[in-house]
Amino acid sequence: MKKVIVSGMRPTGAIHLGHYVGVIKNWVELQHDHDCYFFLADWHALTSNFDELDVIRKSRYDYVRGWIASGMDTKNAHIYNQSSCPEILYLSQIFLCLTPPGWADRSPSWKDQVQNPKKKLDNLGFYTYPVLQAADIAILKGQLVPVGEDQVAHVEIAREIVRKFNRLYGTKLPEPQSLLHSVSKLPGTDGVKMSSSIGNVILLNETEKSLQKKLNKLKTDDKRDGIEKPGNPDNCLVYEYHKVFSSKSEIEEVCQACKAAQLGCGECKKRLGDVMKKELMPIAERFNSISDQECQDIIDEGTRIVSEKVRVTWQEIMEKIRFNR
Repeated sequence: MKKVIVSGMRPTGAIHLGHYVGVIKNWVELQHDHDCYFFLADWHALTSNFDELDVIRKSRYDYVRGWIASGMDTKNAHIYNQSSCPEILYLSQIFLCLTPPGWADRSPSWKDQVQNPKKKLDNLGFYTYPVLQAADIAILKGQLVPVGEDQVAHVEIAREIVRKFNRLYGTKLPEPQSLLHSVSKLPGTDGVKMSSSIGNVILLNETEKSLQKKLNKLKTDDKRDGIEKPGNPDNCLVYEYHKVFSSKSEIEEVCQACKAAQLGCGECKKRLGDVMKKELMPIAERFNSISDQECQDIIDEGTRIVSEKVRVTWQEIMEKIRFNR
């Protein structure tokens, strides 16, 4: 029997290559061997975009376009809208009452907020979002949550919440496990984390021309003085992109040619563009062909299926805890 995977993405802006290499490609692989539920985490998006609801509304469709264009098959994976399943909030409220503040303090995201305060994230929704995340997983009896190593702590919090809930009420919700995968981290065009809020992104629907234009602006080794001088690939953003998109042989060739002053930065960027266009242009073409109505139809059908499953789980929970009797 296939194990249940639950994961989501916050629709908070344009979908870009950071999402693609860090999350979506992995989801597309997982869908073939697991029972997958991938959701538009719009309630989670409120923690940072509570004053930009139009951004969340528009982003929902773009995210669905990106997922489908990248190879997600709705026959293998259910795509749904988080906020269309109120039972998630019902369960989250109970989980909140079982969760000591110290557990939320352990969240890596909250620790980062404490050390590097961001005004828009200074709210209780963001502080307690691991609790809502636990409800997202538990209401679908999720068994596996695909994460990188830096996100394992969030799943551990969910495990502890579910374990405590089961112990108190005699339920048998699965304790979720982290499904570790190697996360390819793609820096933005300025070298820092790719984010649509600061505009350093490469979109999933770039044209060949716009993609190459952005690649041409990537920073190279600032200590290399001219093509005839050796370069240091480890100090070059173009090389970081090669490591994500190029083959092992191409990566090695670029590295050695740069160090030997046999490859100029302009030519290196062109080679990178050729590799990336081969992978990304079919995605961009598919992305641009998907209408808003098609996106809505996909969301509606996935939400219909998921809502039925969620209602059954919620009924089972209520029969166990007997809160309304």
